[in-house]
Amino acid sequence: MSSRPARSAVMLTLLPLLLAGCASAAGPAGADAAPPSPRESVRTAAAPPAVAATPQLDSANDRPLPLDPYLLNAEQQAAVEKAQQKLIVRCMASFGLTYTPPSGSGGRRDSDAPTTRVDSRYGHQSAALMAKWGYHPEGGVPAGAGAKPSGPSVSPEMELVLRGTADAAARAGSGGREVNGRKVPERGCIGEAVKELTGAAEGGIGDTQFADDAKFTTLEQSRNDARTQAVFRRWSQCMKDAGFDYPDPLAALGDPQWRKAPLPTPQELKVATADAACRHAHNVVGVWYAVDAGYQQQVIAANAAAMAEARTAVETQVRAAARVAAG
Repeated sequence: MSSRPARSAVMLTLLPLLLAGCASAAGPAGADAAPPSPRESVRTAAAPPAVAATPQLDSANDRPLPLDPYLLNAEQQAAVEKAQQKLIVRCMASFGLTYTPPSGSGGRRDSDAPTTRVDSRYGHQSAALMAKWGYHPEGGVPAGAGAKPSGPSVSPEMELVLRGTADAAARAGSGGREVNGRKVPERGCIGEAVKELTGAAEGGIGDTQFADDAKFTTLEQSRNDARTQAVFRRWSQCMKDAGFDYPDPLAALGDPQWRKAPLPTPQELKVATADAACRHAHNVVGVWYAVDAGYQQQVIAANAAAMAEARTAVETQVRAAARVAAG
């Protein structure tokens, strides 16, 4: 039950890439200007970043990125959400109300998922998992995936205490009314939980909007960079040689055929296996990771104040969640 609006998940599951060929430390390969920022709030450098060295990588999931400290990782995110639920249940109980938070569909992650950030950024990166599961999550798409979290029905009285208003059209209310001898706080018990975790009832649980924007900006810039596009073209020719026609790894990952069944088809496994081999042959992840890290460093330097606020927000929530868990 975060007070921060849900963000677009479109780019979080973007792209699969791998690598292995020769990696050049060359400069911007014909590009004298950085791709524009897709989000105006994020200041970016005029020129693409120089890349001093490009690692040989089959997966970057075990490699840190400059933006990692400014965003909650999966473990931190789970701890903050658990703390928020605990605080809400405790607050509701103080009004004599028994509240059961909605149960989610589960946050299952692939066995090779990164630990320093929530999303892999470059898509599926394990050749072994791709050979077995294609572009599907490990184990296939779970039953009920995409369904809204389930929970017991909430009475108008509970709704009032929970959000500070019983108006279903309002996200939060000013509270003030008494329930079982206690005054409902502003924004209800959700607001109290948010205040405990962030320092303000109107605060936001999770990453700051600016950190989210920076994450997506740098991903788009690195994807559109001339060096990344060049390795995509080599990957595409490699796939053609294997009998598959995709312009870039995003097209292979996003093929609508793969979404028709909860488990991968034989054709999907063939494409994914060739994809992994071609990414390995041309060091796609290595090139993209190096370019991406450069753009992230630029954004952090160009937006120092906003990035400092984002890091403080992460640290504040993590410390508060630890206190709640211990209490």
